[in-house]
Amino acid sequence: MNAERNCFLCAAVIVLSGIHGQANAEEGAAPALPGSKITLAPLPVEIYMQPGQKPAVVFSTPCTQIEKMTHGFPPILAFENFMLEMVGKVNASEVLPVRLEPVCI
Repeated sequence: MNAERNCFLCAAVIVLSGIHGQANAEEGAAPALPGSKITLAPLPVEIYMQPGQKPAVVFSTPCTQIEKMTHGFPPILAFENFMLEMVGKVNASEVLPVRLEPVCI
């Protein structure tokens, strides 16, 4: 369980460090206003800022393509379900200052 938590915390740190890098790249740009969206292109990650809520880190995962490639291979599906469950647990624990939202494409 600790290894799983550490894995997600490392992923969150990587995503958040990308936010820092983008902020440094856009010196002089206006800060994100409530109700705005920050795109971390070329990464499939977007951050949505809503008034009175934690920022939502939305990352797209190629669920459909993986399922087509693996023809529904059970270990791949089990790993995908495990990851979605862990994201839910991380959000419920409120450990991170953001909410993680995976989206299948």
